[in-house]
Amino acid sequence: MGDWRGFRGLVVKTVAVTPSGALSPGPLSLSAIVAGATLGFIGGVYIAIGHTLFELPYVAVLWLGARWVRSYIERFERILATIAAIFIVYFAYLTAQVALAGFDVSSEGIKIISPLHAIAVGIALTAFNPYFLLWWVSVGYPLVTEASRNGGRGLVIMYVSHVWMDYVWLALLAATGGLVARLGIAYKALMALIAVMLVLFALDMIARSWAGRKIIPL
Repeated sequence: MGDWRGFRGLVVKTVAVTPSGALSPGPLSLSAIVAGATLGFIGGVYIAIGHTLFELPYVAVLWLGARWVRSYIERFERILATIAAIFIVYFAYLTAQVALAGFDVSSEGIKIISPLHAIAVGIALTAFNPYFLLWWVSVGYPLVTEASRNGGRGLVIMYVSHVWMDYVWLALLAATGGLVARLGIAYKALMALIAVMLVLFALDMIARSWAGRKIIPL
């Protein structure tokens, strides 16, 4: 019973802290909407799988020492941000093509997302995002240290308590993208808006990394 009470507290803390990262707007969320336009809600699940394929090993590595991980990320923050920004701009370009292609879901302009593509997007937008990486060694790290007191079982319980929100949130966003894809001009406008927002996120990432300034006031 004592063990369960300890895990229950860890679960509550994880569920309370996770929305500050999982539900915050960003390129990963926008990519789920785009994926949903062709794959439906499952597109968000594929994005989340890609996210998990990087995040889970990364969280495990934090057990080896968050201080070392943090110094490494901060040292290469500009490089990581630049790579991420290039990828985001490319994804914005693909999204803009969708906005200009029309509404026929069989057209080549619409088919920019496959399951493997969606997983790759999830991996890339996670691995090269320095702010995601720093979230785990700052806001999220107390969860890792508390989980570590209970060994591998604690880590599993903590991570499951965290990651389910990613899957639900990204699937919901993808379902929204799938719904809007059937609404004609509203879909075209949404894709254009997402393309613009992706470019803004890329510029914001570069500005914060290289000049210490925010473009998007989040």
